[in-house]
Amino acid sequence: MATPESLVQLDSVTAAVARHAPVDGTHDTPLDGVRLFRVSAPVDRVPGVYDPSVCVVVSGAKHAHHAGRTHVYGPGRYLCTTMPTPVEAEIPRATPDEPVLGVLIDLEARPMAELMVQYRAVSSRALAPTLADRRAGPPAALTVVPWGETFWSALVRVLELLDEPRALDLLGHGRLRELHYALVEGPAGVEIRAALSAPTHEFGSVLTYMRANLDHPLAVEDLAARAGMSRAAFDRHFKATTGLSPLRYLKALRLNDAAMLIAGGTDIGVAAAKVGYRNPSQFTREFKRHFGATPRTWVSTAGHGDPQLLAVS
Repeated sequence: MATPESLVQLDSVTAAVARHAPVDGTHDTPLDGVRLFRVSAPVDRVPGVYDPSVCVVVSGAKHAHHAGRTHVYGPGRYLCTTMPTPVEAEIPRATPDEPVLGVLIDLEARPMAELMVQYRAVSSRALAPTLADRRAGPPAALTVVPWGETFWSALVRVLELLDEPRALDLLGHGRLRELHYALVEGPAGVEIRAALSAPTHEFGSVLTYMRANLDHPLAVEDLAARAGMSRAAFDRHFKATTGLSPLRYLKALRLNDAAMLIAGGTDIGVAAAKVGYRNPSQFTREFKRHFGATPRTWVSTAGHGDPQLLAVS
């Protein structure tokens, strides 16, 4: 991103995102799994869950707090989450004149799934994994990596199509495929490939199942069986992947989802029930322990939501 050409490209991409995301929030594009976002005011540290996705900030910066670490990303570095991940997101600085602008790429969209099928079929990794793919452990749930020239070039080529409807119809699929390939082969590629392959993909599907069924009782033994693992192996894999034990992850998932609902205007009792709490007093106690304030106090001071949370939830 240091060359004069890349700086000109960054200005052009920023202008394109600004045109197609004219107001705050997330905006769909004709490209499957690609959204744009704009934020014009700071976002205080807000809880939520990032689904498998890549977040590219082309103007400004975002912070993601996860497992005791703060990840900062902006022009030159993107965030990749390979499975549903409880986070606390923050945008320290944004104004109407200098908004935070970016692109969200869904790793579970159909074009990525189609690419991975063919990638495995033609890649030598399918038969003889490289040392990089012979992981000592499961993929990281969240990582921040440099863009890289190949990815940046592919992203520029994709976003150029938004202003050319005819070219978008004719070339959109191919250029989106090029962008996905750049991700799979890029610095986060080891994590993405591992997350989208069995048995890790099966494990990721368990996390997705947990999130979709928060209002139901979820026993760790049943989740381990769903993943095809023993309870002990499931616990080890879970902690290595998410940084949390299954029970702590489930609680964070429930409380973060509840906080997002409450911040969006859902009644506190309704939000608690939607994420599986049958006892309002227990919900209030655990919410306060997790966020440092009761739900009613927290919502009175919480800022507006993070578009990435809204887009991938």
